[in-house]
Formats: sequence, C-alpha cells, structure tokens
Amino acid sequence: MPLPLLLELLNLPRQSQDNPPEALDAPGYWSCHAQWQRLLDGGLFVHPAARDYWRQRLEEERRLTNQILAQQDSGLDRLRCLAHSPLATELGCPSAGERLRRHLRDIEETDALLENELLLETRLADAFALALRLAAWRVVDLSLEYWELLAEDGEQHEVLLERFLPNIDATNGQWNNPVEDYLVHLAALVDDCPEQQDDYSSLARLWAREGMDVQTREYQLDAWRQGRRRADARTVAGLMDAVLDRLLDGGSAGDMSLNRQLLCESFRFVESCAYLRRTLSQLGMAETMIGEIFAVYRSEYFRARAVLGRPLAEKDSEH
Repeated sequence: MPLPLLLELLNLPRQSQDNPPEALDAPGYWSCHAQWQRLLDGGLFVHPAARDYWRQRLEEERRLTNQILAQQDSGLDRLRCLAHSPLATELGCPSAGERLRRHLRDIEETDALLENELLLETRLADAFALALRLAAWRVVDLSLEYWELLAEDGEQHEVLLERFLPNIDATNGQWNNPVEDYLVHLAALVDDCPEQQDDYSSLARLWAREGMDVQTREYQLDAWRQGRRRADARTVAGLMDAVLDRLLDGGSAGDMSLNRQLLCESFRFVESCAYLRRTLSQLGMAETMIGEIFAVYRSEYFRARAVLGRPLAEKDSEH
C-alpha cells in the first residue's frame, strides 16, 4: 500500500517524501521501501519486537517485488504468484483473497482479469485490511506499555477497542457510528447521571471550560461524529485534557500524560475506523465485504499479542 494512503486512513502524521540524493543511485533502492523504513524507525511502535516483525514483512515485500515477481513469464503468472504469496494471504483480506484465487484458477487471459471488478475489489479490500492490521498492532503495542493498568481494570484478556468497530445495527440495519459510540462512552465516564444514555452534550459543556463557548464545542464534536472533519491531534488532546481534569481531579502530571496518550490514541483508532468504513461505503463496496475487512482486527490483535509475548487465548477474550 502507498504509505501516504495508509497515513491518511489511520490519521497519522504525514512524512517528508524527500529521499537522500545518495540513496537514489544505490543498487536496489526502492522509494516505497525507504518510506516504510522511516515510518518504522520514527516511533510507530514502542516495542522492538513489533518493529522487527514489520521490518521482516517489509523485506518480504521487497523480495517479492524485486525478485520473485520479476521472474514470472506473464502478467497472469505475476498475479497468481502475488495472490498466493504469504503477504497476500496473511496481511490482506482473507475472504477477498480466496475469491480471487478461485477466479485465477479458471482464467487464461490477463486482459479478461483486468476487466474484472474482482481484481480491483480485492486490491482495495487488501489495502484497507492492512490498515486495520497495522492499527491492531499499534493498539497492542501501546497497551503493553500500560499492562499494570489493564490488569487492574481486568482488561488484559480483552480485545481492546473491538466494541467500537463498525458493525451493522441489528435493529435498524444501519451502520453504527464508532465516533458517536466513543463520545457517549467518554460522556458516561465524566457524567455519573447522564440525562440520556446516548447523549454526549456534557462533553461539550466540560470542554467549554477550556476557553470556548459550548456551542462551538458542540459543533466540533458533531463535525467529528458526522465525518465532516478529521480529528487533529491538538484538538483531541484538548478534549482529553478536559476529561482527565474531571476524572483525576488534579492528579499528577505523570498520570495526566499517561492517560492522555491512552485516550488520544483510542480516539484516533475509533475515528480512523469510522473514516475507513465511510470511505468503503462511498466506493460502493458491499456491506458483507466491509464486515469481512473489519473482522481481521481481531485475528491480528491475537497475532500481535503472541509476537509481543502476551498471548491471548480465544476463551479468555470471551470473558
């Protein structure tokens, strides 16, 4: 996946696209690979095992692109090789990949495949599934930094933030709104007796104490809820500071910093999931396929926990 697209999907800061002049002439230099390397080296993950895992996958992609695919005789052979590669089967959308592999068994002409919407749909599903997988690793990576807090709250056996993933509401057949769900969750934390269970207006009143009127804050929250505006880090931090001031009641600076990071990253994840779902719907992807894409979060969360030394059993996560 092109790195700028991934950063946009996950609402991560954009990187400089400048490449060192000496690198451009280096044998085997690949700008996409270099951009991913800078992302991994730039603090995307805290734990070395997480960085090592994704560096290994990155090297696998470079070998696949520069060596294995280059040895194939035709475009169709390259597509078949790519579709059966570990990168596609382990990092993409499993159901979409399986449909493409079945189709590739029966087709003989590359042009016929390129005219088939299945290829485009699979590439799109794989790209968005990769974004979800990377997000799962970021959630696990951060959660292990605060393992004692998780254990105190009894959350060490949970697939964190899974309940905020997009899903179809069984009562009305419509997609839920992860951002709205998370704002309601925050409001419940700071308001012991909310007027309505699904109301988050108390957040606007609380946040308004930071220097803006309630109406302005309500407009900001509603813009996030409706997807009219992506959530920028500085504004989100301001909201979370207001929440933590209430929750911690003047706690230490260390407590504020720790909890601010947790809340800000949680909201970034939720807002990104809402953006992913909305984008896929706008592109015309079927609801069942969108659901299959978001389903990879759980399996990747388990994989990340295992690689980082905190394996999670399926039976534990159901408690």
